Amino acid sequence: MYRNYLTLTAQKGNPVPQVVNWYGKLDVRNVNRKDYRKISTPLMLEMRTGVDVVYPDIMIFPILMVSEEAMEVILLYDEKMPYFFVALFDTLKEESASYYCPVLSENADGGKEALYRVRRREGDEIRICEELAESLLERGAVGMELRDWE
Repeated sequence: MYRNYLTLTAQKGNPVPQVVNWYGKLDVRNVNRKDYRKISTPLMLEMRTGVDVVYPDIMIFPILMVSEEAMEVILLYDEKMPYFFVALFDTLKEESASYYCPVLSENADGGKEALYRVRRREGDEIRICEELAESLLERGAVGMELRDWE
């Protein structure tokens, strides 16, 4: 079955948590199907939040992080999608948020993956199949933008 794909990006404009001081705690090179088990879980990362912070269902920096609800939808389309847990915390405001990090395959072939990553010189691109994107949108997912890719 061939699928149509869109490029998934983070929605701009909303005051979302900013992950800070993650260097040394997370080696993004290990976020792949072969090495992700090297990442200690639960991964605890520091975040900074603004006044009217919105905790989106999808964040892309420094890695793809999705809410529990979004992860449940992803698993409906790819039940074997590996993932790990990350806890974000803001010590100044005494707030925390839980996210899941799907471990995407790279350069999927023939449209079999629901979600995958394409490595590019100018930065990674995340591709999402239209069915999964529609399902997330129907459930009111916040924080994602979609566009066609060339």
